[in-house]
Amino acid sequence: MLPLSQSAGYAVLALSCLEDPGGSPVLVQDVAALTGAPGPYLAKLFSTLAKAGLVMAKRGNQGGVMLARPAKNIPLSELAEVLDGAGWRSNCLLGLMECSDERGCPVHTFWSAERARIHQELSAVTLADVTEFERKLRQAPSSPSRTSKRD
Repeated sequence: MLPLSQSAGYAVLALSCLEDPGGSPVLVQDVAALTGAPGPYLAKLFSTLAKAGLVMAKRGNQGGVMLARPAKNIPLSELAEVLDGAGWRSNCLLGLMECSDERGCPVHTFWSAERARIHQELSAVTLADVTEFERKLRQAPSSPSRTSKRD
């Protein structure tokens, strides 16, 4: 079980397609094409991220979305908190509602420590790290197993 939502995953991928402030705005449909995420879903996601001050939208000719601050200044933990709230750091691994430090389930101690490690890692990794990874992946030549041959 992963503590982050699909929305957080889409947001990380979508934001990795955007330029830092001062760069060229990117159309939502272009981000959708690059990530495979539905365009209307991304539009709502970008609206949420704009309200949180992570992206800026420019309307009209030459419009689109761009990051509100440099990618190197956006830790993944911030994205998780914006989209999933702080609750992602306290949910029980087994999904039990009555799991807490006072009344912990059989895996509570383990999961509490792992959640803390996950949060620490997400705080250390920035959107710039993901952007670099994704750009390398997009530039890599297609492997023979991904291409199909036609007779």
